[in-house]
Amino acid sequence: MPNKEILHNLLHRQDTWRGRNRSLRNKVVTTGFKDLNQLLLGGWPLSGLTELISPQDGIGEVSLLLPTIKHYVKQNTLCVWLNPPYQPNAQALLEADISLDQLLLVHTQNSREWLWAAEQIIRNNALLSAWTTGIEPNYAALRKLQLASSESLTPAFLFSPIKALNSPSPARLRMGLNSEKANILNVTLHKLKGKMPGSKTQIVFSNHQTERTPLNKLPVNIHYPEIPQPDYQIPKKDTLKRLNT
Repeated sequence: MPNKEILHNLLHRQDTWRGRNRSLRNKVVTTGFKDLNQLLLGGWPLSGLTELISPQDGIGEVSLLLPTIKHYVKQNTLCVWLNPPYQPNAQALLEADISLDQLLLVHTQNSREWLWAAEQIIRNNALLSAWTTGIEPNYAALRKLQLASSESLTPAFLFSPIKALNSPSPARLRMGLNSEKANILNVTLHKLKGKMPGSKTQIVFSNHQTERTPLNKLPVNIHYPEIPQPDYQIPKKDTLKRLNT
């Protein structure tokens, strides 16, 4: 007698072809942004890797995921940040109504530890946000994570540097991110079944916790401190000459 659980998991893998059945495509979770939902045919894929590619860190890529993180935190799902490049702003997360009790930061020493941690996070149905800078996982490693995430119903996000576009990826969704102005994120679609590569949209962040001040706009103290005048008078130059003769 066939094992129904094994059959169920097999039919719900993203790499299992089911002919004209398109029900798997509808399994998405809202991004929290109307225009982005429209670009992604409804939202983030529930099964399969999502790769977010940007020229640098800190341009708003984390703000893009805040609604999703909030959604899963409310469902008591553990949200894991793997090798984040900066210390997360706890106050900003609290203001976004994200409980810190459901967030876990993990830092690994090498690519082997990174891959093992990422796979375990996915297989335990936690929400993964992993940074690949300094790790540079190859296609085989990403394929391993893609297969693991295809059996999960929780999104898995990878943040990759811009050079990742030079290599193929098994990720179900690949998006390029760029920002020329604070609080505005430009999104370019590179890979998603059913959508033409090159499709674009723009995300405007209105929440104050995402506001970023350019370095040249930071307040600087331009008032020089007052130097106290000495109690004695400095001798004039001619007096010094007379004293030296």
